Amino acid sequence: MQRLAEYPETVAAAARELAPHQLVHYLQTLAGDFHAWYNADKFLVDDAATRLARLALADAARITIVNGLALLGVSAPEKM
Repeated sequence: MQRLAEYPETVAAAARELAPHQLVHYLQTLAGDFHAWYNADKFLVDDAATRLARLALADAARITIVNGLALLGVSAPEKM
């Protein structure tokens, strides 16, 4: 969640400084953080509140990555 919260400022800084590499670095870090979290925690747990919260967080990461890639002019596949 902390990394996702950094997205608006990262985009603003990259635009202000004409430095798209900052957004690229942010997206790489976010993808790495998500990958580590995905491997460490189970998403489909019995507790409905926990399950829904984890799925919402995963969707937020997906949306952020798709939006960031779009700003860079890169398409993102819907599934692999």
